[in-house]
Amino acid sequence: MRVYKLKALFKLGIEDLVKNMNVFVYIIMPLAFAFLYSNMDTLPKDFVFSLCMVLNLSMVPVALMGTIIAEEKEKNTLRTLMLHDINATEILFSKALICLLFVMLNSILMFFIVGFPMNQFFAYQIVGLLVSLTVIFFGALVGLLAKNQMSAGLLSIPFMAIFMAPLFVNMVKSKLASSISSILPTDAMMEIFDVISKNNLSISSIGMEVLVIGVWLILGFIFFQIVYKKVGVDN
Repeated sequence: MRVYKLKALFKLGIEDLVKNMNVFVYIIMPLAFAFLYSNMDTLPKDFVFSLCMVLNLSMVPVALMGTIIAEEKEKNTLRTLMLHDINATEILFSKALICLLFVMLNSILMFFIVGFPMNQFFAYQIVGLLVSLTVIFFGALVGLLAKNQMSAGLLSIPFMAIFMAPLFVNMVKSKLASSISSILPTDAMMEIFDVISKNNLSISSIGMEVLVIGVWLILGFIFFQIVYKKVGVDN
């Protein structure tokens, strides 16, 4: 990949994104919930941040990544870019960087909105970064499989529902639901956040959760490679 091409694609992607205000719903919603719930004294800070981060990681990488790739397909700009000596990997990587930028920007803003101590800042952000990289692969799958923005919206729903599942497990009160939720990267993230909030962070305390996130990262990469080779970036 050529850095100067990536910089140009990244800048172009940001400019196009600003023109499409619909996608900002996905970005603003987690922040809105952070503002809302952080002002409720009955809710613990760690619960509010975990809830908002699950929303952030379930919505922004999946829906945003899928939508911006599908939009490029509708406008036929992907084919035009590839005719101008820009390969598909550079296009997808630039889109992923845009999604990652907004995910991490949300994460940082929510950290300060909730009001965590600064000595926990890097621990929370590193965990959020690792899980966001995992989910971005699945957002890329949505973009590759979608024919247009409407189909991208429909395809993103099951992925978002899966990653949001840990938020609803307590309502269901089912051992099976809890067991399924425990193998999701967003659930693992919430468990690590709980350890960080209690200042009990150690390798032994988060070993299983890190393994879960790592497995999902590998699976996301494998699924992405399979779909990418099958349908390409401009199907």
